[in-house]
Amino acid sequence: MTRLLPTQDRSVYLELVNTLYRQSPPIFLGNAAVAGLTMFLLWNEVAHAALLGWAAAIYLVTALRIVLVWRDRRSLGTAAEATTSRRCWRYVAWAGVSGCLWGAMGLLFFSPENTIVTVYICIVLAGMTGGSVASLSSFWPAYYVYALPTVLPFAMRSFAHGTHLFSVLGVLSLFLLGVNLAYSRVIQRTVRDAIALRFENNALIRQLTEEKERAEQANRSKSQFLAAASHDLRQPVHALGLYIATLRTVAQAPHIEPGTVDMLAGRLQSALTGMSQLLNVLLDISRLDAGVVRIEKHRFSVQETFTLLANQFAQAAAAKGLQLKVRPTTAWLDTDPVLLHNILANLLSNAVRYTENGKILLACRRRGGIDGEALEICVIDTGVGIAVDQFAHIFREFYQVHNIARDREQGLGLGLAIVQRTAQLIDARIGLRSVPGRGSCFSLRLHGPLDAAPPDVQPAFATPAPVASASATPNATVLVVDDDKQVLDSMQILLHSWGYTVLFARSLEQALAALHDDAHRPDLVISDFRLADNVTGIDVIRAVFQATGDEVPAIIVTGDTSPQGIALASASGYQVLHKPLDPQQLRAAISQLLLEPRHRSSERD
Repeated sequence: MTRLLPTQDRSVYLELVNTLYRQSPPIFLGNAAVAGLTMFLLWNEVAHAALLGWAAAIYLVTALRIVLVWRDRRSLGTAAEATTSRRCWRYVAWAGVSGCLWGAMGLLFFSPENTIVTVYICIVLAGMTGGSVASLSSFWPAYYVYALPTVLPFAMRSFAHGTHLFSVLGVLSLFLLGVNLAYSRVIQRTVRDAIALRFENNALIRQLTEEKERAEQANRSKSQFLAAASHDLRQPVHALGLYIATLRTVAQAPHIEPGTVDMLAGRLQSALTGMSQLLNVLLDISRLDAGVVRIEKHRFSVQETFTLLANQFAQAAAAKGLQLKVRPTTAWLDTDPVLLHNILANLLSNAVRYTENGKILLACRRRGGIDGEALEICVIDTGVGIAVDQFAHIFREFYQVHNIARDREQGLGLGLAIVQRTAQLIDARIGLRSVPGRGSCFSLRLHGPLDAAPPDVQPAFATPAPVASASATPNATVLVVDDDKQVLDSMQILLHSWGYTVLFARSLEQALAALHDDAHRPDLVISDFRLADNVTGIDVIRAVFQATGDEVPAIIVTGDTSPQGIALASASGYQVLHKPLDPQQLRAAISQLLLEPRHRSSERD
């Protein structure tokens, strides 16, 4: 029992010891009462000196045990396992001493000629061993070392006497001892199981309570976020409504000033961009939760990422009068450069947002450790800082320490949640040191910094090849499927303006009906992901494949930001674009897909 135990077993063990100590008072009271009664009944039957010496020993041992138990019970709740184990075995040893003293009755007072003494000894020994089963069995060694020396001396003397009567008494004594020992083990297992079940129930209650608190916290956080997001969405929508009303007024005017329409279009685009930024942040979280973010590792220079970030944030830092310093590095890494860039961009964005004066430093340094050499990239600022008690909360979704008023310029509280999820994808560890009022240092630790580039290394952020414009395929026919009439009308107008022939449908059935002859066979399908009657864009595209016999290029457009919806759309294998659409991104995607070779269905594996 002195070996180290798992947490739950150790708790059960300590509670068994506690139970042993709690049940000690009845034993001590019984020892004192029976010893006094024995002196009274046997005073005239046995030698006074032997009786007084035996009783004095009983009282002395009982008193010592009382002191021992009183002292140990004060520290059992906080004692270390090893200390508790030593005290427990000390209790067992004293129980053995007590058993030896009671067993001495069978040696000191054994009197075959005196029936009263013999009967009394039998009664006392049977009562002491039987009565101690419940009190000592929570820790069965205590009962064993007590019961064996209590009964065995009398049994041996009975067998040694040799008469049939005393032989029977010896057999009965041993039989009763065996029954009590067996019963002791049963009680011990029962008590142990009951204690273990209690701890399991307590652990389950704690777990349920924690889950309930987490769920309530998540519900509160998301309720707060929905209120804030509703406000943030209403602002650009409100602006859009005002600009549209202005545009209608301008259109009715007899004379339109040059540049007015272009100015209003720019304002409309600005309001739409603000709304898109909010939705894109939600989309980033959902894509990470859905596990559809692909990791593309390769070896690249960290300095290349640093240079890109310096160019990206130089203007924002300068606008606030901040000094952005990027310390040069020669380190190389073998990870996903895009995801690493996104993490550092979020950290730098926060640093610029929450720093009013001073400077921001982006640097890296090599670190050693038990897991090998690592590279630690740090973003250090002289901003408002973060209190230590907030460290555990700032990586939660929608949580912001310094944005009680929900200033939209300070973001939505999702940046660090994205940082943490993305860091897990590339097996990086986030660290934080901060002093309120003096600034913060966010660190990103990655394994395996490299000293040199491999042969023929590719840039981490290659310049994309130019995409052909829509005019490269002037005779292309596009099938658009969406159950929302306004979306369908706007897509039709936009695609017509780009020179495409447009087929449109609001359901799978209408889409198939539009394919009634070869002249109306589409070169591309654009379908909304969620359609009426539980039909998806995947269903539409597959139905078009079967109807035409061609693997027509396809784009799925979705406004679903749930992890399940994103995962399902991404798993289809078709290109996925998210609402609200960027027209230029849509145009580039259409052009690229139309330039790719098409395959007959029969050629598919």
